[in-house]
Amino acid sequence: MKLSPEKIEQLAAEIVDQLAEIDGILFQGNDSQLRIATKEIISDELMVEERLDAEVHKLLQAYKYEITMGRMSYDELFKKTRQRLIRERNIVL
Repeated sequence: MKLSPEKIEQLAAEIVDQLAEIDGILFQGNDSQLRIATKEIISDELMVEERLDAEVHKLLQAYKYEITMGRMSYDELFKKTRQRLIRERNIVL
């Protein structure tokens, strides 16, 4: 899932604001620091999917000949390989 930097910043601000309203939660930093840290966490989590897709594309280069000859469907092979890696690595998307 791809989000613009502005949307990520907005989500980070909303998360920090909602957490601030919960009794019993004490922050060890100011709002600015918390929003920056939250933004980095969201960005890192979104990058998991992009790195996974890049790895699947790289793995499928080995089947380039079969795919171009019509023996295999790239889209189908991509989906199956992606699902296998997600299952093996216990990735939550």
